[in-house]
Amino acid sequence: MEKLSCKRQVKVRCSYASPARAFTLIELLVVIAIIAILAAMLLPALRKAKDKALRTNCMSNKGQITRACAMYSGDYSEWLVPNAPSQAQSAQLDLNVGWCPGQENWGNNSVNIDADAYKQVVLGPYVSNVKVYKCPADSIPSDNGQRIRSISMNPACMGDLSRVPGAAKAMMDMLGNNWKMFYHTGDFNCLGGPANVWIFMDETMWSLNDGYLECNLTIPKYPDCPAAYHDFGNCPSFGDGHVEYKKWVYKTNDPDTGIRNAPYMYNRTAMRNPTQNSSGLDNDWKWLRDHTSCQITSTGP
Repeated sequence: MEKLSCKRQVKVRCSYASPARAFTLIELLVVIAIIAILAAMLLPALRKAKDKALRTNCMSNKGQITRACAMYSGDYSEWLVPNAPSQAQSAQLDLNVGWCPGQENWGNNSVNIDADAYKQVVLGPYVSNVKVYKCPADSIPSDNGQRIRSISMNPACMGDLSRVPGAAKAMMDMLGNNWKMFYHTGDFNCLGGPANVWIFMDETMWSLNDGYLECNLTIPKYPDCPAAYHDFGNCPSFGDGHVEYKKWVYKTNDPDTGIRNAPYMYNRTAMRNPTQNSSGLDNDWKWLRDHTSCQITSTGP
């Protein structure tokens, strides 16, 4: 039998794909412009989210250090934690008497970076993490590194400074003799209660030294200047333990008014003791005065 076979010719066509069309210069510029627009829209939102996170962290730190003070007061018959300025301390005095050790500065002071020193002060047993002393938004280092502390205490809060000769007089002289000093937690009632008395707030590093934020409650001056690390604001804590955000006022038509315009708010070379708006229209100074202490009159505070 004859074998049948079928052959089918298959034609194979080979073709070479033409190269993909490249972007034109105009198309590339359009893409770059779109990316730039999207970045411009997203970056402020990301920055705002970061600032909010830093502010939340800062408020948490203030709350913890204020609760530590409340625990101290509970253990010591409602005495406030001691708050001695450096002017009231002698070289022979045990500097651990106060709530923080020594003086920080922008130079090479050893206490700038000495976390162990904070374990020796009166708040040491109540504070487990020294990070609560520092605002996370304060990233400017001293010459010898990042400082441990950025906060300072209300200058009217004296506490028990019987171990510090002359401390009471020194603090009264700086605050003003007609302003009430706070020794016990019950003394806050002169301002309507502890919720109206600030305890801790951040101080700009250019005036930061001891743990005492010196205030002039008689005329609009900033011997020590509160910081403005959070969108030109601060996060003070109060005597009842709460913490709030306080944004400092800015007046473009009055450049000599307010904490944001204080000469040494931003640099060490301008550090001096300025008079801010001697007319008394400085709303930042008024807020500070009204939440720091109360005046002593002939009928009492």
